[in-house]
Amino acid sequence: MTASRRDKDMNSICIAIRAGPTESQPEPAAMSTPAPILTASTDWHWSPTPYPGVDFTWLRRNPDGGGSALLKLAKGAKLPLHRHPGAEQVFVTAGRLKIGAHVLGKGDHLFIDAHVPHSVEALQSAVYLTVSENDGVELLPPDQAG
Repeated sequence: MTASRRDKDMNSICIAIRAGPTESQPEPAAMSTPAPILTASTDWHWSPTPYPGVDFTWLRRNPDGGGSALLKLAKGAKLPLHRHPGAEQVFVTAGRLKIGAHVLGKGDHLFIDAHVPHSVEALQSAVYLTVSENDGVELLPPDQAG
């Protein structure tokens, strides 16, 4: 299969956001034993994404794909229209975000089912926890918004 420009862009996002350990972003522990695993805030390693003003840090990777991460967005920063192969949950810990048609503030939770197109915009500087069932993201043209 030949990669289109969109596929190449999607792959760069997968590499940037879903990559294994790097010098600046070590692989978080997988839950291989029933014992709790602590990721202290002093262990966070913020890494840039391909999008200006958007950084992330993994908290935990699931052995079968997906996991939990924090995303930090500067005011006005955006993630383009995309969808995931599995469900995604978003919990805002600081600031205000617009995700699709929803405006979320600190303490708000949003469940996004698999394959539902959405974009993210920081209305204020924001941090949110994302929990994904599966690895992967597909960038979409703006006209595919739900």
